[in-house]
Parts: sequence; structure tokens; C-alpha cells
Amino acid sequence: MALLLTNTDGFRAHAVLESGLPPQALQLASGELMGRGSKLLFAPAPPGKSKKQVGAADSAFIWDVTENRGWVLNDPLQAYAPVSSSRQFTNVSPAVRPNGVSPEKIDGHSCQPEELTVTAADGTATAFRAWRAQDLHGIPLRVTCPSTGAPLILTLSNVRLETLPNDLFMPPNSFTKYESSEAMMAELFLRKHNLSRKPIYSGGENEPPTAPVTVPPIRPY
Repeated sequence: MALLLTNTDGFRAHAVLESGLPPQALQLASGELMGRGSKLLFAPAPPGKSKKQVGAADSAFIWDVTENRGWVLNDPLQAYAPVSSSRQFTNVSPAVRPNGVSPEKIDGHSCQPEELTVTAADGTATAFRAWRAQDLHGIPLRVTCPSTGAPLILTLSNVRLETLPNDLFMPPNSFTKYESSEAMMAELFLRKHNLSRKPIYSGGENEPPTAPVTVPPIRPY
């Protein structure tokens, strides 16, 4: 799906990814999605803003579709780590408009449905149907993938065309780099554990109480 959102001058939208068909669809993720060229940035919605959300609202994800790699950022830890994928999707077939299917209004925009196939470097092909809004330079407001089980549905709303700065799709200079996302999450878990741990030594009657174990404060999210 990420490949279908590239080659734009810049956009910002609210994105919802669901598995299954309404009304039984399960919401896998929701949040703010931004894109420019081959780069995408996704910031999950805070808890309580989305139902059945699966994901870390304290994190953000940057992905370069062309490079097939990116970063995961964690704001409470003020850190980032590289991520990548061994499977690279390299080709999109020419779009075909299905017969007898009329344009559909999605979020107030007239969208023309089209069918296309995305092929990976290993030859694996995945079929998609996308509803593109011509007044938004062809950005798809809905993308469906049949998948091997329940279909996946990506829906965009409140789309704004913007020229986004390049440094938005790079980790902040003030963030600390970790070698892997696993190492970064382990450090975050350790800090939270230390903050919640109670002192085990109470001292004698004439000794001042021992302060709880703490870690240096970090910028609130």
C-alpha cells in the first residue's frame, strides 16, 4: 500500500487501517499520515482517540519506499532506531478501471476506482483496488487488498496538499540513535521499571529516609 502513496509533492491526512469488512472490521491502526516523494511518516493517534487500536502512540514511523528502510522514533525516550524490510516492492502495473463501476464520493471527493498489481523483487504479486481523488492530484482515499484472509482497508480523510519540509522525514538531531528498535524498547522498559521501583532499604531510626530510585528526567511527550 505504501507504494501507492508515493510520488506526491506532499500531503497530510488522517489514516485508518482496518482488517475485515464493516461493521465487523477490526481497526489495526489510526493516526496522522504524511508523505512527500517516496517518503512517508505515520504518527499513531493517542490512546482514547481510536477504537481497538493496536500500536505504540508514543512512537512515530518514517519509511522510505524507494530505499526500503526507515526509522522508528520514540518521543518519551527522545531516541530513534533504524528498521528495514527484506522484501522490496519495485513495480506497479498500469491501472485498469473496472467495467461498470462508477466514481464514488469519499470524504467529499469524487474518486475513480482502479485495479492494479504491485510486484515484489522476488516476483510475488499483490492485487489492490484504489479510489483516487483527481482533485487531490490522484491521492487514493481508499485502498483495499484482499489479502490471504480478511481484506485490508486503508482509508484517508481530511487530506491536505502541503509542501512538507525534507527534514520532517529524518530523525531529529537531538534524538539518540540506538542500533535496533529492540534495544531502544529495552531501554525504555528499563527506565519505566526504575521509575516505578520502590526503595528496598529503609535505614535506621537516626538515618534520613532513602529516596526512591529515579532516572534523569526526559522531555514529556
